[in-house]
Amino acid sequence: MDEGKIKRDVQEYEQQVSRAGVMGRKLTVTKLSLGVLGFMLVCTCGMAVSGSALLGFPYYSWHQKMTIEVNVGGQLYASSSVVAMSGRRLPELLPEGRVRDLDMRGEAVVVDLPKNQYLFALLTYDAYLTGKVFHDLVGGVVSQPEEWASEIDDVQEIREIHPKDYPLLVTFTDINDPKTVKEVDPDNLEAMFGPGVSLKRITLEITDEDVTEGKVEQVLGWWCALRKKQARLNGSTSVAIMDNELSNNLGTGSFRIGDCT
Repeated sequence: MDEGKIKRDVQEYEQQVSRAGVMGRKLTVTKLSLGVLGFMLVCTCGMAVSGSALLGFPYYSWHQKMTIEVNVGGQLYASSSVVAMSGRRLPELLPEGRVRDLDMRGEAVVVDLPKNQYLFALLTYDAYLTGKVFHDLVGGVVSQPEEWASEIDDVQEIREIHPKDYPLLVTFTDINDPKTVKEVDPDNLEAMFGPGVSLKRITLEITDEDVTEGKVEQVLGWWCALRKKQARLNGSTSVAIMDNELSNNLGTGSFRIGDCT
């Protein structure tokens, strides 16, 4: 096997994957040559795989925008966040079948409300949400992103997310103290934000816009420090989680996936 050709093919694949991560709604499908896949699998797994089983290594990516609209005393407050979604699928080499690697990059939606109050829609969802929202347009099976991901780029409409699929909504009684995080009931925003406050809707759309950055760190001054410590919102870095306290179960990745800006 020509190792020089293998190296060139792998470098070309990595370059395409890197470009796909910043291309917005331009979806990229990349397939490695059978020889490269065989070489990589033999080297990493220590096992030989027949060429007929190596059907390719597709990579998909797109950007999607989530928007939250909140009514406050008859006035509409809205905010959006664009995240990059991506997925990889390995060929069906083993009895277990397809292996998926679903990734996300971006940050939570942050709605700036009156009286220095904030509503956050956390990153507690994945690519399956996209399939649910647009399932009738892409004609795929929600549980199999590889079946509809190649069609998602053609979606050109805004869809409301069904309440049962809402991401986790939270706020802070003290925005400067991460331990004061509280879950927000989408059907009862008044309980946290006062009379006359209600959630109108949450929408999703596929977009060419750049990934949102900076809003979370701007509002949550403590985020970067906790991120560097790899700590949860209550400051704990222990592996074990012994209770259901929200601040002990949420980490910085629920608000932003990425490094400090």
